Amino acid sequence: MPRIFDSEIYISPNDEWIFRGNKIDKEEILQYFRNNLHGNQKGVYIENKFGELSEHGYIRIDGCPCHVLHVEKTPEGLVFHTDDGRSYPFGEFEIYETGDGGLLGQRSEEEKVKFRFTWNAASELSLFLEEEGGSTFLEWKGVKMEVPKYLGEMVVPLPTDFS
Repeated sequence: MPRIFDSEIYISPNDEWIFRGNKIDKEEILQYFRNNLHGNQKGVYIENKFGELSEHGYIRIDGCPCHVLHVEKTPEGLVFHTDDGRSYPFGEFEIYETGDGGLLGQRSEEEKVKFRFTWNAASELSLFLEEEGGSTFLEWKGVKMEVPKYLGEMVVPLPTDFS
């Protein structure tokens, strides 16, 4: 059973990682945190493993902890390269349109961890997007599908155990 605690890490609305009032800006630390983010019914946590021991440090989120950096067209489909050090094929990675016309992504298996598209990634994806009648559509290999509006909550609070 992992040790569970409040990590005291907060993701601000402008996607900054904050620990006890101080911005975390060391890229190798941020990548480690992003690579070990998980969500469950309680919230979002960073998983740390030390041999047989593990811990789940829960975080409070008001922004997007991760970002899509690059969208690549491959013979198999679209691949989303992210700042958690991973690449996700379309199908394992879902895209949504936000209320302000932006793009939001999430892994199918981690719906509480959101990804904001960088300007470059959104521009690359725009080659496959088309607006029609107030809706946005993704067109790929002759198939046209509507990009759903994101109606979920962006904010992920700490579990009630810690508030």
